[in-house]
Amino acid sequence: MVLPSFEQRQMTMATKKTNTSTKGTSPQGEAHTNPPITTSGSVAGVGSVHSLDDTTLIVQPPESNEPVSAAGQSDVGRVRELNEDNWHLGALNDDLMLYAVADGMGGHDRGEVASKLAVQTLFEAAREGLEDLSDTEVTTLRSLLRKCVQTANERVVITGIEEESNMGTTLCAALMHEESDAIIANVGDSRVYLLREGKLIQVSDDHSLVAYLVRLGELSAEEARNHPSGNILVRSIGSVPHVEVDLFHLPVQQGDRLMLCSDGLWGEITDEELEAIMLDHDDPRAACRALVNVANQNGGRDNTTLIVVNV
Repeated sequence: MVLPSFEQRQMTMATKKTNTSTKGTSPQGEAHTNPPITTSGSVAGVGSVHSLDDTTLIVQPPESNEPVSAAGQSDVGRVRELNEDNWHLGALNDDLMLYAVADGMGGHDRGEVASKLAVQTLFEAAREGLEDLSDTEVTTLRSLLRKCVQTANERVVITGIEEESNMGTTLCAALMHEESDAIIANVGDSRVYLLREGKLIQVSDDHSLVAYLVRLGELSAEEARNHPSGNILVRSIGSVPHVEVDLFHLPVQQGDRLMLCSDGLWGEITDEELEAIMLDHDDPRAACRALVNVANQNGGRDNTTLIVVNV
């Protein structure tokens, strides 16, 4: 097999292949939901983490009445046989918390490997980068997160070449400093949202063909949701040797909530519905369960993965 050159890979838009399998709904018609994993109490110093290693997530959340500051959940949905999403959350030190969601692309072409590699490498690079961190100023943290995403991209590119695979993935991440500043990174169409004072705001920008057409005024947002080219990405992890990373500085305040999610969530639930469900469920665990349930009730056509963080 002849591998495409980097130039050829750069010219090719990454496409999320549609898995036409009909596996999904249980005989009772119930949604395939998996319990959320959580971090309890104060964010600082928490070491509870989880990443998705297989298609079935079977881990029970801790039985505790202690307030939960963050929770994550992944679900295969009602159509796909394979869960290609991955997520991870954990403390880097007493001051820094990192959250990440990735949505692998390529159907049977190793999308689940790409998403796992991206998230795993992101955290490894972040922990290594802390050794050389001179301060925790916003510019320093932006530089750290950018380098970590680039390292993750390089690893996916190299692995794809080694395995003769055109694997790729989205990646969104939030690096939180002492519950005062969040640095957001994004490549692809997984999203980061901010819920502040009852209003849900999309922080990240989608790197999809339809999103660019919306920004150009050639499509409405509603037309984009159901567009036949909605699965085409113009930027992704693993497609080029050096990927452009969107970075945002988000000063956070008490009462803010962040949500990182794959398109399996926002593709099934409108932003207005997302906002309403978040407002109905203050506990991150309850929010995760409710959002996954609604995504499956609305069709569950893709894997659904999210992390909810209460500041």
